[in-house]
Amino acid sequence: MPAPTPYTELVERLGHADKDERWKAVADLRALGDDAVPAVMEGLSHPDWRVRRGCAIFADHHPDPALLQRLKLTLHDPKAKVRMWAVHSLSCEPCKPGGNPVDPVPAVIKTLLEDKSPRVRRTAASMLAFQPAELRVTRALRRALQSETDERVRGFIRWGIGRATEAATHSPSSIRDQTQPREG
Repeated sequence: MPAPTPYTELVERLGHADKDERWKAVADLRALGDDAVPAVMEGLSHPDWRVRRGCAIFADHHPDPALLQRLKLTLHDPKAKVRMWAVHSLSCEPCKPGGNPVDPVPAVIKTLLEDKSPRVRRTAASMLAFQPAELRVTRALRRALQSETDERVRGFIRWGIGRATEAATHSPSSIRDQTQPREG
């Protein structure tokens, strides 16, 4: 077994019982940037859900393509708090300096339609609502509205449909065709 590195030690701190200590570990990992990515990717499989969640939080402001691709697997984590952060970190456009290098939409749509946790579905609905307007998002939101039973999730879905409708009303050419997904 390889000796722990400063990066793996920081990843381990993400599981610390003290909330302030966990957030400090996230900040320290972010300060390390690209050098921390291998340890964070490994941490996404850690037995402690708080470590997995902290690694997903790290990914939010660190748009490494390989890390974000790995994060898609975390959408199936057994812990809802980990899945919630995975959805946010994978798809939050404003949190990605320089843009998102992966296309999160298919994975987030699947999460919205299939996740058992209303909190995770709520996050997925809000992240889809914030995506650039495109037909596949609008169609998925409309499909989700037909089967969603949680009223708070339904509210986010309706809000997202309203945003897309507003965008189409003001500039129909700004709506991307679903056959033209973003690269990634």
